[in-house]
Amino acid sequence: MKIFNKYSWIIFTGLICYSCITTQSAPIDLLEPGKIIFPASIRKVALISRNFKFSVDTLANYYNADFRIRRGTRTENLLIDSIAVTESMDTLRKALLESGRFDEVFVYPFSAIKPHIGDKELPFSSGFIQSLCSESETDAVISLEMLSYFYSRHKGSSGREIRAEANAKVTAIWSVYTPKSDGPIDRFTHSEVIRWGDNPNISHQKYRLPGRKEAITIASGTAAKNYSKRIVPYWTESSRVIIGLKGYEWDKALSYAQKNEWKEAARIWKKYLQSSQKRVAGVAALNYAVAQEMLGNPDQANIWSAKSVSLLQNGETSRIARDYAGQLYQRKLKAEQLNTLLKINRP
Repeated sequence: MKIFNKYSWIIFTGLICYSCITTQSAPIDLLEPGKIIFPASIRKVALISRNFKFSVDTLANYYNADFRIRRGTRTENLLIDSIAVTESMDTLRKALLESGRFDEVFVYPFSAIKPHIGDKELPFSSGFIQSLCSESETDAVISLEMLSYFYSRHKGSSGREIRAEANAKVTAIWSVYTPKSDGPIDRFTHSEVIRWGDNPNISHQKYRLPGRKEAITIASGTAAKNYSKRIVPYWTESSRVIIGLKGYEWDKALSYAQKNEWKEAARIWKKYLQSSQKRVAGVAALNYAVAQEMLGNPDQANIWSAKSVSLLQNGETSRIARDYAGQLYQRKLKAEQLNTLLKINRP
């Protein structure tokens, strides 16, 4: 599985006096499976909006303009609701398809379910989900159970005590259903706040704040895209620890690693892999394993990580080696899961 390493480093260096080692942390971006465990056989999903609003959501048809609550017209409110739902669905569909996790995503139109208000939103029945999946020829349904939003905007004062600003808050409830489940297999509330403001560094330029419709549309799309990370594989930042010993070449290797020059660092550590001193060989094996992982060679990383664990059996270096071996094991399990979900066949 391909990984991408960031060129910026988050460095911490700690001196462990009794063992005379330094440690350095390198960030690494890893692809994680989605937080919802879908069976790998689910390759097609349908998206539908319930068009439901809670009766207590009294601000749904209002907005804040210059610190005064105003009510939108009925036509405007219906239009914005339709656009917000459509943008949410279209953005989620795009994110699901681009991930490679799903082969097809069917989107029901906004009018599939008539807008309605109630005190409590009840889950879809299994019979209804079965009919949706049969009709759309899909394996599961993702439902936008509720979508609420609020727009606020104010102009800056002439004395600049108050800067011009606009923001839109979107709150959505999403549920995931399968034909065989009795109720949703996942229900999640996601909120997003998007803000716009003038730039004090370019005060001579007039900054255009988005209107209510535009702001809510943007916020709805952003919220849907971020929600997709719950369903499909997503990138997350982790870190790896390498160890430095005393000596010019060890310092040079750490310097190479700090600059993301892993091939050069690996060449130095490779010289010490066969050292007669177990501690030196063990630290070199650990660092070499990290370099191989950074270079996209997880199998080699596992081999040399295991070697480091066998050589480093005491103290802080042993703990670091064992922790890294555990990280590689978890990554291997996730890689196997991702290969299945994304239909990747490794040679």
